[in-house]
This record gives sequence, C-alpha cells and structure tokens, in this order.
Amino acid sequence: MRLLGKRWIALTLAVLLTVGIFAYVMGGINAPSAANRYRTTLAHGGEALWRGLSGIVQRSTNYTGYTPLADIPETENGYVPQGYCYCEAADAYIISYYHDKDASVLSMVDAQTGKRQKTVVLHQNDGTPFTGHAGGVADDDTYVYICDGNTIYRISLERLQTASDGAPVMLTESIVTDVKCSYIGTDGEYLYAGEFYTYYSDGRYDTDPTHHMQVSTTELSFARCNAYALSEIENAFAKTPETTVTPTMSFTVPNRVQGFTRLSDGQFALSVSYGRNTDSWLYTYADVTKGEPAYYLTYPDRDVPVYSLCRTDITARLRLPPLLEGIDTKDGKVTGIFESGAEKYKNGKFILNSICEFE
Repeated sequence: MRLLGKRWIALTLAVLLTVGIFAYVMGGINAPSAANRYRTTLAHGGEALWRGLSGIVQRSTNYTGYTPLADIPETENGYVPQGYCYCEAADAYIISYYHDKDASVLSMVDAQTGKRQKTVVLHQNDGTPFTGHAGGVADDDTYVYICDGNTIYRISLERLQTASDGAPVMLTESIVTDVKCSYIGTDGEYLYAGEFYTYYSDGRYDTDPTHHMQVSTTELSFARCNAYALSEIENAFAKTPETTVTPTMSFTVPNRVQGFTRLSDGQFALSVSYGRNTDSWLYTYADVTKGEPAYYLTYPDRDVPVYSLCRTDITARLRLPPLLEGIDTKDGKVTGIFESGAEKYKNGKFILNSICEFE
C-alpha cells in the first residue's frame, strides 16, 4: 500500500505539472494579450521568490563597467536621489530628490568641475512645499521636467539657472498621464514617462491591471512607458486645469525599472534595480520601433501603437552595484546615479554616492 500510495502521489504531481506547463504555454500562444490569472499568479510567485533569494544570496561586489564622474550632493542632508539627467544647454547634471521629512529638491552639478552649483526647493503652485517622490527628471534644453505619480511638471531651464542656491521654485505647469510615472527621459523628440512595478501582496507597487500583458510565450509585463511627442504636449502644460495627454506610442517594460533613456542609434537603455543588497542591471534593448507594434491602445483621439521590450530584444547587459536610479546619455555614453549614498541606505552592501558613466 505504501508503494502504491507513493506511486499515486507521483502520478498526481506529474499530472498537475503537465497540466500546469500546458496551461502556461497555452496562455502565451496568442501573445500579446491580457495576462491571465494563472500565469499572473506564477509570475508573482517568481517575483516574490526572486526578492527573497536576492536578499540571502550575496554575489561578488567586484563590480566593473562604471566610472565615477562627480559626487552626488545633498545625500548627507537626508535627501534621497531619484531622477537624473545631463543638461547639455547648461553643461550640468540635474538630480531630483525626495526627503522623508522635508520638501523635494533639485540640484545642479557642474559637468566640468563636478562641483555643486545650487540646490533649489520645489514648491506647489499655491506656495506650499512639494513633498512628492520626484522620481524622475529630464530636460529638452528649454524646460526641465519632473514626475510624481500620474503628474509631470515642468519649469523653464532659465528659471532654474537664475534661481539662487536654496531658493524656492514653483511647479506652476503640469500634465496628467495614464501611467504612474516613476521615471522620465527625453531624446529631443519625445518625453518618455514610465512605471515601476514589483509584486507585493499589499499592492504597494501596483499598476493599472489593464497594463498587465502577456508579451511573449514566456514573458509577462506589468508596466508601461509612454512616449509623448514634445511638440504635441507643449501647449497642454499651460492649460488649467491639468490636461490628460495622449501618448504617441507606448512600450511594455519589465519589472523594477528605475530609469529609461533612448540612445542615438535608436536603442533603449533601462536601469533595473530593487533592494540595497541586490545587484542592479543596465539593459540595452534593440530599437523595437523598427518592427510592427505588438498591439494598439485606443484613446478618444487615436489608436496608439505599443511596442514590447522583451528579453529577446536585449542586446547588452551590465551588472552594477545596488540601487541604480535615473539614467541619461552624455557624449554618446549612458550615465546615471545611485541612491545607495543616501543616509537611509548606508547599511547596504555597496555604497556608491556618484554620478557615473557606464561602458
């Protein structure tokens, strides 16, 4: 009976495994499509397992492929760096920060000397301190853009340059998006605004369920990055109340994306990180816009093409220290920042309080 019982258990497990594999594969046959519940549950379980193992298994800290360019200011004052861009018009690095107990700020760092030029304090349109996450910052040589939640703000670069150190700067112009913006970037033609996603049962990093898509037979995406034509959204910023804007195109992106930039050859670079003891990754993806869209989104004024950034589109990858955040390009190279130098992360496995250039 014991042998028979064991055989029944083995047979039952084999059947369940076979059914599971069949359901998993069949769920992706018609990709891209809305992610079904079975595959979503498997993906979420894998995400939770990955986070758990990443916190236990400590890989080598012998990182290569990055060169420090300048120190990140203000981390000694409790600020946590988030967004980053290189502003060619000012020849300066611009960094956005949040603070757990104070207003968010922007810093400018001279790209030639590596010295802090100024730090300005962000204020709401009504004059109250802006305490948002300030997850991303970008510029187009005329305006500086800052994102927080579903809102993107802009201020003129001239206003930022003429502001004195420590002065308040008002966020008077904004637009609303249908993505929860954690990072932004520009390439001179488009403003890219995207979501961060990783699974928790309490939903702390949830995204809109309609953004959860089966993008290949073996891959799900739970977040999007929208691309807005700068020429189209120019007037929307000046309107009151805030205007919800329609993207020109959109991308499905992987989990844990912290930064997004487009390279001069059309490829895309994404910074992926989560956790003070977990490696970051800089992934380069092929220019998927040269192919056909994976599907379309229907907006009141037009249908918007969506392109999928899948694992099979990765052309290069670089393992980096924990807590890589915003990225941009400078002189043809990807550059970016880490938040590990902030006081709240000083117990991480590798501290890097630098603006860096990557291979």
